[in-house]
Amino acid sequence: MIMKLSEMSFRPLFFKLFDWAKTEDASKDRLLTFCRLADCIADKLKGLFTLFAGHLVKPFADTLNQINTSKTDEAFFDSEENTAKSCLLLQFILGCLYKIFLFDSHHFVSKERAETLMMPLVDQLENMIGGEEKFQERATMYLIPCIAQFAVAMADDSLWKPLNYQILLKMRHASSKVRFAALLTLLELAEKIRENYMVLIPETIPFLAELMEGKRLRGLILCCQNLPF
Repeated sequence: MIMKLSEMSFRPLFFKLFDWAKTEDASKDRLLTFCRLADCIADKLKGLFTLFAGHLVKPFADTLNQINTSKTDEAFFDSEENTAKSCLLLQFILGCLYKIFLFDSHHFVSKERAETLMMPLVDQLENMIGGEEKFQERATMYLIPCIAQFAVAMADDSLWKPLNYQILLKMRHASSKVRFAALLTLLELAEKIRENYMVLIPETIPFLAELMEGKRLRGLILCCQNLPF
């Protein structure tokens, strides 16, 4: 049905659904439904979805921050299923953003949008909601690909530098699982932007050297043995 609608017909319908999901005092389940729908639509419309996705950037960034145990202890959903629903919502948001970045051919990720999304995305590397196993699954399937494709969509070395640095800082985290996820993100980032990563190597080397020291390295090796990456 969506594929048969013109832009003029689809735009008001999409934003009406968005307003329905964000209605004040409405159930957060509405947002879960909307984000699942947005993820599906992004997959179907591909590059065309960027025509409508600009309005999602700030709400997505805010929701990523609100569902992050490293930033808040407050439950997002008012139900006993908060954890399961929160994990699903993260999956839909990260999946939708990944598709937006993947199919972007009109420089959707401007400097302003990049700065809005950067820290909420990178800080998800510390988000242990759902437990360690769920974190590993989310990082592998959704978060790391999303951040790497985010860098590709930026296409701007002045934005790559702060993104790279924020990921590097996560490699100093107390948790070996967070450090390892950050390292994998760094490797995926370098793989995605290829020779463009050369300008970022000087600031990256000291962090990698630090990671290879003593207890940090041993903890990383122990962590790797139990990960599905």
